Amino acid sequence: MADNKRKSMKDMPPEFFLPPPTQEGLWRETIALSLGCFAFIIVLAVIVALTQGIVVHV
Repeated sequence: MADNKRKSMKDMPPEFFLPPPTQEGLWRETIALSLGCFAFIIVLAVIVALTQGIVVHV
């Protein structure tokens, strides 16, 4: 059975907080974070549109 205890930031290795070592890794992480933010904003917009009764005609 896995150890599901919560870890403190103090228990994590320092390498966890460093940026990727290569330029390619940095771009990959930047794109992933940007897409995640964009998806989050779209989900929020859909929720607001549905709860406020905004009708979108396509």
